[in-house]
Amino acid sequence: MSLKILGGLAKSRSLFVSKGQNTRPTSVLLKRRVFDSYQDLTGRHFVDLCAGSGAIGIEAWSRGAESVTLIENHHQALKAIRENINMLRINYDDAFKQRSVKLLEKKVEAWFKSFITPEEGTSIFFLDPPYELHKIYQTIGLGLLKCRGANEVWIESDKNKGLPLSFWSESGFEPYKVYAQGSSYLAIFRHES
Repeated sequence: MSLKILGGLAKSRSLFVSKGQNTRPTSVLLKRRVFDSYQDLTGRHFVDLCAGSGAIGIEAWSRGAESVTLIENHHQALKAIRENINMLRINYDDAFKQRSVKLLEKKVEAWFKSFITPEEGTSIFFLDPPYELHKIYQTIGLGLLKCRGANEVWIESDKNKGLPLSFWSESGFEPYKVYAQGSSYLAIFRHES
């Protein structure tokens, strides 16, 4: 499988993806719909939870994100992320020195336990665990939605395999925007200032 960066500084660059069934990239059409609305992420800090290949976080970096943190613990996925970060370092050295891409090798649950609330209004958190891991959505997804410092929370799931979109509104959180592709969706939540 081949993934490409859709826009920004590194547009059309190919990304490495891990082999096997342990990660599932966001569909190209779903990714395109979201990033058509988010052309410029200058000044934003982007945290990609359950990063897989790091494609979403790297897309955010390509579009100007001030910093990107990729959180992943699966061995094959870590290998792909390291190769993708190295590609950025080699091809975009000046930008890479100014705008960091950091990999945290840990389970998302361990990261969340030590999570420190960011400065309000600067961060986007993207949560996309394997769809069947409902507990991660319920603990970390809802935890981020309750965090006032998380300016935006992007949650990808699937209405058949993951949590239905209605789960979020029934939990007291209405999405600002929803992008859908087949049974998958990506819901954007914003905190009111």
